[in-house]
Amino acid sequence: MADKVIGKNIMLYKQQDSTNYYFNGGTSQGTILGTTYYEISPNNEAGAAANFTRIADGNLACFITDLGDPDATSIAGGTWVFKNYLSLSTNVSGTPMFAITIAKYNGTTLTPIASSDSVYFTSTSPTLYTTSVTFPATSLAATDRLVVKVVVLNLTGRTATLYTEGIYTNFFTSTVAYDIPFACSTNCTFSVNVDQKEVTSQTSAWYREFKNDIANWSVTCDGIITLDNYGYLFLLQQQQNRTTILIKFVIDNGANGLVIISGRCNLTSLSINGPIKDIGTYSVSLQGTGAYGTSGTTINQSGVVIAGGGTTMKQYTAAGGETTITWGDLIGNDCLYVSRGGIDVQEIITTGSPIDEQVKWNTATGTLTFSRVLESGEFVRGLFN
Repeated sequence: MADKVIGKNIMLYKQQDSTNYYFNGGTSQGTILGTTYYEISPNNEAGAAANFTRIADGNLACFITDLGDPDATSIAGGTWVFKNYLSLSTNVSGTPMFAITIAKYNGTTLTPIASSDSVYFTSTSPTLYTTSVTFPATSLAATDRLVVKVVVLNLTGRTATLYTEGIYTNFFTSTVAYDIPFACSTNCTFSVNVDQKEVTSQTSAWYREFKNDIANWSVTCDGIITLDNYGYLFLLQQQQNRTTILIKFVIDNGANGLVIISGRCNLTSLSINGPIKDIGTYSVSLQGTGAYGTSGTTINQSGVVIAGGGTTMKQYTAAGGETTITWGDLIGNDCLYVSRGGIDVQEIITTGSPIDEQVKWNTATGTLTFSRVLESGEFVRGLFN
């Protein structure tokens, strides 16, 4: 359904407290401190087989999360469980073994966090090993990334292999809280009300006086569009399970960046609309619980993640005459929102040619195509997931 989104002001998320991270060995993250890293991500790329080998003690393979992941300032302590496929080239006599290490990376320094006990190799064919790591409660900077290394020991000339992707799905279950987008709205209202407590006294000069008291806030959304793999049944389950929903309300200020209002809400009402010969939509009312938060975001050309789970903002200032913009780092992502000069486009399509105020997103090439040429200095912003 994501290809039917017309504009976007608000995104709804559910929070998953135990996030699975997948070892995407076919996705390079570049060289960091002289070592080549590959991706660990909540998204399973499920690409072609990508295996790693080593015949000497040391790092068999190194992995790191994407920029902006986990987008958290703390991670709860607990047990992280790793599922990895490994083998040894010849006999497993002696003490050949491997271990898992976890660290955080702030852009300049790797700081160790935890490591597993050593695990002995037991087979010369690909074997699934389950490894537990006791992870301590950890504080992070908002931009810190997680690093996982598979380290081998006592190989004595034998070759160790880690198998990823293809028919081998490697992952670990963490204590990272992860926000999963499941719906967005084309028309929404954010309201705040503050109760007034009367404090009129003899000195009030014949006028009533008030002080601010308890505040409450709410959000109503019409024309909810559920994203891929979600639908009205999921929304009903959220309501029946009394699940709190995280919202991100985005206000586009053009070249001045975005303002993001975020908070947790209860789903107080849900209505489903099924018009003839049109897509079904949903309307919801959300009651805020606790305080909402606000943040101002400065955008840069490389993109900024605005919510755990990978909702990324990109911007572009036109030279004039362009009809396409290509962001290669967003290949495989859904396009959720596009604005030109701070004005929402009418519709985002994924097939055919755009007309009028439409834009076309090609997820295979990371290309955004416009129906009319961009003017010099025209400001374009997009949100991608």
